[in-house]
Amino acid sequence: MLKRLYLILFVVVFSIPCLAANLILPSVFSDHMVVQRERAVPIWGKADPGSAVTVEFAGQTKTATADAEGEWRVDLEPLTASAESRTLIVRSAEQQIEFKDVLVGEVWLCSGQSNMQFALVQCENAASEIAMANHPQIRLFNTPRISAGIPQERIDAHWNVCTPETVRGFSGVAYYFGRKLNQDLNVPVGLLLSAWGGTRIEPWTPPCGFEGIDTLSDIYQQARKLTELSKVNSKTPSALYNGMIHAHIPFAIRGAIWYQGEANHREGMLYVDKTKALLNGWRNLWGYEFPFYFVQIAPFQYDNDDPGILPAFWEAEAEIVKTIPKTGMAVINDHATTNNVHPRNKEAPGTRLALLAEANDYGMKVVSSCPAFHALEKQGNKLKVIFESAKGLATRDGKDPDWFEIAGKTGGFKKAEAKIEGDAVVVQSSEVAEPIAVRFAWHKLATPNLVNGAGLPAAAFRAGDLSLPINPISSNRNTR
Repeated sequence: MLKRLYLILFVVVFSIPCLAANLILPSVFSDHMVVQRERAVPIWGKADPGSAVTVEFAGQTKTATADAEGEWRVDLEPLTASAESRTLIVRSAEQQIEFKDVLVGEVWLCSGQSNMQFALVQCENAASEIAMANHPQIRLFNTPRISAGIPQERIDAHWNVCTPETVRGFSGVAYYFGRKLNQDLNVPVGLLLSAWGGTRIEPWTPPCGFEGIDTLSDIYQQARKLTELSKVNSKTPSALYNGMIHAHIPFAIRGAIWYQGEANHREGMLYVDKTKALLNGWRNLWGYEFPFYFVQIAPFQYDNDDPGILPAFWEAEAEIVKTIPKTGMAVINDHATTNNVHPRNKEAPGTRLALLAEANDYGMKVVSSCPAFHALEKQGNKLKVIFESAKGLATRDGKDPDWFEIAGKTGGFKKAEAKIEGDAVVVQSSEVAEPIAVRFAWHKLATPNLVNGAGLPAAAFRAGDLSLPINPISSNRNTR
């Protein structure tokens, strides 16, 4: 009997450390992380049910009690930017977890498919760029590529200081974006990368994002049926949200950058609804309407696609900015490689995304928007195309603007002569006596020369009376 009592006491005593060892935080918390400035900073995790959890950082102390499921959360008060290396401490019972070298600055989610995943080592001037990439105030988090049937609470990754060794395999677009912000804002920048080549937009979208959008009701039902035992892959709706985004929520971020669409490029305006679903879901789960900036996909020879399919997708991407709040689009048709879906120049898209953030979120007086169609005026046998963001309108090669076409009431689109007049371009064609419609860069291989004074290229568009059955694509590619 006495021996049995000793055995029970042994089990009880040595079980106490195990019971106190249940303090767990998501893997997005690690040494070298950046936490978002000027917003409440959620810190959350799991602990023994009913236990008190205390968080200390930057002079603040917050306490929470783990609920019946062991879940707890505290929100630090908004912090000011700081490059000072500090320690974030989390305590529960006799256990203490410390995250060292924590900075306060700007945190951005960087997501999409292969052009976002595209590593710096693959980019133009990789050797010299990598050699110079010692940026102690830039921190990198590369989420492993995992698809899952249910939302994952933890992933196997951690934050790294940006060095030549850590950045070489990191996203080139994200790196150039973060470098620009760090240089211009002079604050630490955290880049939370979740990208996977060849993926569609649907897998990145949580089920709640699809809800209520009639055109996506079938996808919503697919996403709701996912379970841990489901056979899922990177194309399954919500599977990448489950495996690569969920574990980061609600880690405080300023916003998101996005480079995706190649896998959805045949869908036209349906992509607008799918982007609404993505942002409805992400913003709802994060709890606020953060900014979302994306790269318009580049001109490319997509197999035997009709040349007008890709421009219709560009049109949809432009519509996103018009219809979804706090969005912006970076145009890169001047840096396309029409025989390669992965343009190696990733500095241009990364920098242009940063300009959008600087103009819209940080109050900087920078030109961030490309020349975009604003209005159309008929002037006899000519059409005057008026642009927005067109100060200093010019061409990057000094020649007349190219890739303009006009159409009349009969016949199809014809190549047009174009002349710049202030913030407008006047177009005409000897083959079109009474023009009623215009289109610009309306071909999958279009790399037009029209730019504004900041060197940002004009975006493809079509305007005018497009209701008539005019030919979808001219056989004249307007090549220079």
